Amino acid sequence: MGFGWWALHRGIHLGHLSLFGYESEKLYLKLNKRLTLKIARLRLPQKHTAASQDGLKKGLDILHRFLKYFYVVEIGALEIGGTPYQILYRDNILYLKGGDYEVAGMVYDRGDSMEIQLPLVRIPSHRLTLSGEVHYHYRDGRLSASGYYAVADMDGSFRVEREGKRLQFHLDSDPTKTLQHLQGLVPLSPVAREWLLERLHASRYRLVSFDGEGELDLAHGTVKPVLSSLHGVAELRDVALRFHDQLKPITAPKARVILQKGALYFTLQAPRYGKHRVDGSSAALLSLFEPSKLKLLLRLRYTGRVDWQILKILNTYGIRVLLGQKQGKAVAKVDIDAPLVKGPVKIRGIARLSPGVLEYRKKTLRVGGGVVAFTSRVLELRDFAVNERVFRGVLNGRIDLKSREGDLRVLVKRLSPRFPVKIFEMRNVRLPVKIHWGEKGVKLAFPTFKSGLRIDPRERLQFEAKDLALWHPYLRGLLRLVDGGKIRIETAGANSWKVSGTLMWKGSPFYTKRGVLTRWPFVAVITPQGVEIDALDGKLHYSSKEQLLQLQGINVDAEKLLAAMKQIKGSAAAKGRLVVLGKKSLIRYGPYVLLTDNYRLVKRGENIDFAGALGSDRLSFQKHGGDLKIMAEGIGDRMLHALIHFNGIQEGRYTIHVTGNDKKGYTGEILIHGGVLRGFKAYNDLIALINAVPALVSFSSPGFSHKGFELKQGTILFTLKGKRLKLGRILLVGKSATVAGKGVVELDSKRLDVDLAIRTAREMGKALSTIPVVGYILFGKDKSLTAGVKITGTLDHPKVHTNPVGEALLYPLELLKRTLTAPAHLSEPEEDTELLTTPPPEQAAPLPPRFRGSSTPENNTSKKQSDNY
Repeated sequence: MGFGWWALHRGIHLGHLSLFGYESEKLYLKLNKRLTLKIARLRLPQKHTAASQDGLKKGLDILHRFLKYFYVVEIGALEIGGTPYQILYRDNILYLKGGDYEVAGMVYDRGDSMEIQLPLVRIPSHRLTLSGEVHYHYRDGRLSASGYYAVADMDGSFRVEREGKRLQFHLDSDPTKTLQHLQGLVPLSPVAREWLLERLHASRYRLVSFDGEGELDLAHGTVKPVLSSLHGVAELRDVALRFHDQLKPITAPKARVILQKGALYFTLQAPRYGKHRVDGSSAALLSLFEPSKLKLLLRLRYTGRVDWQILKILNTYGIRVLLGQKQGKAVAKVDIDAPLVKGPVKIRGIARLSPGVLEYRKKTLRVGGGVVAFTSRVLELRDFAVNERVFRGVLNGRIDLKSREGDLRVLVKRLSPRFPVKIFEMRNVRLPVKIHWGEKGVKLAFPTFKSGLRIDPRERLQFEAKDLALWHPYLRGLLRLVDGGKIRIETAGANSWKVSGTLMWKGSPFYTKRGVLTRWPFVAVITPQGVEIDALDGKLHYSSKEQLLQLQGINVDAEKLLAAMKQIKGSAAAKGRLVVLGKKSLIRYGPYVLLTDNYRLVKRGENIDFAGALGSDRLSFQKHGGDLKIMAEGIGDRMLHALIHFNGIQEGRYTIHVTGNDKKGYTGEILIHGGVLRGFKAYNDLIALINAVPALVSFSSPGFSHKGFELKQGTILFTLKGKRLKLGRILLVGKSATVAGKGVVELDSKRLDVDLAIRTAREMGKALSTIPVVGYILFGKDKSLTAGVKITGTLDHPKVHTNPVGEALLYPLELLKRTLTAPAHLSEPEEDTELLTTPPPEQAAPLPPRFRGSSTPENNTSKKQSDNY
């Protein structure tokens, strides 16, 4: 024993020693208060190198013994697990080198703990250098370390606490130019690691803090981080976050990145997308530690004008928005959930638009503001106001972007399509609209009105209404006159339209002998120059440019037509001029019907000028303001009968003058040149009366017969006021008799009250007139006999009866005159006198020169014309 202590004091040299599994070579051991140990090579027993051992704790425990028993320790090669480590320890100075580690520091024993000051720890394989302090508590094995590190171009501080198998750590860093070493601190999947390296760029990165916990895996000698405990904060400068390959990155002068609960959150300071500020925008990488669920969450916030650069974000993610803002601004929020591995991109957003102007392909839309909300599938409009000249209203509804269809609720404040002429205007109507679009264009359906609108890819429009009556309250122009039907409006060229269909017009002013034309097939073309309409299989043509209406083979009620045209705001008639040309057409105005081969009617403001012809017959009338004037010179039966609705005067020629107005009434004169009076009920009843009354039988010979009463000439003067026709004078001069009279016809009730006096010369008059006193008193100087006839009842059922002779046109006064003048008559020489039937010269109606000497009227009306009438 004494030798052993002596030997230790002198120093022991051993070339090779194998003891308890330890094998050493060139061992030197010396005791001088404390031991000095030098070993060229030392191999530990297998049990000390087992992976299941807590190597760090064992090593620190060994180091504790070094502090307690050794003064100097030099081990050239300590083999642990096949890896040699060089250990140098002298007077509290420790140097360790082996594998990937190189450690130099000071070691102190503080009683219940050990303090290791490490000014240098190098791990060359990781380009890592550490410096700091380590405190190890002998009793419970607690370990704490803090200090600084440097890895590549990044350096910072660290702190580690170990208790049992549990580790807690903290890291920070100074600014660095690369992200690679920072993101290497987190156990990211390859997809997440690649995304961060390729999508996130900055000029400077700084780790503010990185904290977390770990679990020691003694079996593998590793530390398994507790992912839920990882929390970190980093600051970035001059950031560019590229969230989609086809879009510009979001840039910011500064950004803060937070790692929390398995996600990275990016808070951007004054971010921009291109030239646009997107303040309040942020991004996040979710499910960092679950590769199959990894996704990007992008929160875009924008206040400003939504131009095509902003809209490209939505279009790139499948939300096709065609309208950008030319004027105005929006407050927009867009949230994008984009899986980075698999799964559909989800997008949702909302934009509040201010009043302004939207634009698409240089076409603009003025809006009054509203809300547009959207998801990957649905677009929703909320109180979206449109303030265009064509349309002003508010839209609400949803549109399915996948099925490409939607339902809108439209409050139409005003809708007036900009055709060259106004044909439609809607105000204050709630209009449900269904929308669908595809490769062939856009379809709009209006279920309430059984109508639809199509817009093809070339922006050609086609509108179709199956029941125009539903739209009637909103029709304008010519369409305002119709009651129903179906119609199609389609683009015919640049700013021109084709309108076709079949209209129903109950109040139509056009008619044939079959009745009023209420069904109107038509084709119209609307251009900036006006409207061209062809209707009724070419029988009607209207040109607003020429202000011309042409009729062929159809009749027109001019009064109804002009009244209808006045209802059309903006029409040629409303502006003051319309020309109507008719061929083989009747024209009717109030109670007057004009049968013509052709005519021309010109309306200028409130003035109307008409000229018509039937063969060689000519007739004209003028209506200037409220005044009416009708003129016809020497017309025949056809034109007269159609005009006055009476065919009892035949085979003559007639001159007609009518003047007056609606307020004061009308005054007219009909001059008759030859002809026959026959074929109407009052005349037939008169003949029956003459044959039935013995006192009148003698009248049958002088010209009253079933063949008619032959006229030489005649005059009828009348006035018409309201519905009362007053016959002020009737004078019909026959070959042997004259009919004079007056009366009243109530047109509304058709009631008659007409008094006639028939004066004729008879053989009885010649015989009795030879008796000086009696003949003159009874027959007068002209040897004529006068009888009175009264016609009452109605136009359809007239009643004819005789009047006492004295009641016929003041006949008693004439008889009294004859009685008083009889003595004088007896002294006068007898001479032949004409019947007092010829009107005074100023009242005579001479035949116009071209008809003098002609007793046969011209038959100048074709059968087709009469059939039309």
